[in-house]
Amino acid sequence: MNTYAEEISFLDEPAIKAGNSELEIIIIPGWGSNLISMVHKKSNTELLRVPGSTEEYLANPVLYGTPILFPPNRIDQGKFRFGERTYQFEMNEMDKQNHIHGFVHTRKWTISSVEVNEQTVKITTEFDSSKHEDVMDQFPHHFVIRMSFILNDNLFAKRAEIMNKSNEVLPFGFGYHTSFVFPEETSIFKLLVDKRWKLNNRFLPTGELEDIEYKYELGEGMSLYGLELDDVFLASPNNSALQTAQITNKSTGIEINYTVDQSFKHWVVYNKDGRSGFLCPEPYTWVTNAPNLEVNRELTGLQGIESGDMKVLRTWIVVSHKS
Repeated sequence: MNTYAEEISFLDEPAIKAGNSELEIIIIPGWGSNLISMVHKKSNTELLRVPGSTEEYLANPVLYGTPILFPPNRIDQGKFRFGERTYQFEMNEMDKQNHIHGFVHTRKWTISSVEVNEQTVKITTEFDSSKHEDVMDQFPHHFVIRMSFILNDNLFAKRAEIMNKSNEVLPFGFGYHTSFVFPEETSIFKLLVDKRWKLNNRFLPTGELEDIEYKYELGEGMSLYGLELDDVFLASPNNSALQTAQITNKSTGIEINYTVDQSFKHWVVYNKDGRSGFLCPEPYTWVTNAPNLEVNRELTGLQGIESGDMKVLRTWIVVSHKS
C-alpha cells in the first residue's frame, strides 16, 4: 500500500503528513488536532476545505478541515446546570450571546505516537485539560481526549476516547465540524434524517421538532444549490444503525461516505449560502444547547461520563472513485 508518515510544516505550523496509494492526509496538532487536508491521490482531488493562509484559517477555524468540538455548537449565554454544579463558559459568539463549539478545536494538542506498517498508518494525538488553566476555569473537570487517526486503503477512520479523570460526573457532548469541498453545480448530498429541530433567532433549539419538507429528496440524494442551510436534524430513529452522509461529485466521479456510530444522534448541516463551494455535515452526540433544553435526555443526547470512565466514539470516511 506504500504507506508513509512524515513531519512537515503546513502554513508554518508543525504537522504530520501521512498516506498510502489511495489517500494523503495532513494533521495539525497545534490547530486543535485538526485533520486539515485529505487528498484523493489518483484524481489529485482535495476533499476538505483547506485554508490558503494562516490569517484565513484564524478568521474562522471551524470552517476548515475537521475541527473537533467538545462540546459542540451553542450554549445559551454559555451557562447551564448539570448535577450540583453550574457552569459558565466564555461567551465567544457575542452577537447572539452564546458560547459556541467548546474548548479543544483552537488549542494545542500533543502527538502521542505515529505508527506505520504495510497496511495502515495510525496517528494518535491527545488533549489534557489539566494543562490548560483557562479551560479548567470554565470546565473544572480533569479530562483527556485521545484521538486516533487510522488510514487503511481508501478508508480513513477516527476513534475518539474521552476520559473523565475528575471526581465528578462530567457533562458530555461531542461533535465534528467536517468541512468538505462541495461544488454545488455538480454535487449531490444524501442523508437520512427524521425531523428538524426548530430554532429561534439565536440559532438555539426551541425544544420542538418539525417535519422536513425535502426529507424524501434528501434521503435519496439531492442538489443543495442555492439552498441555504444552518439546520439541526434529528438522525434516523433507528438508533441501532450506523448513520451515513454521502457526497457525490458528478464531475470528478468521487463519492464520499461519511459514517458515524450510534452515539451520534444529530446532524447539523451548514453551507453558508448554498453557493460557496463547501458543505459541513456535522455529527453531534448532543443537540445544540442540550443542557438547557427541557426535553428528554434520550432525545437531546445529553449524558454524563462517570468519574474514571471513558466514552469511545467512532467515525469512518470511505472514498471511492468512479471514472
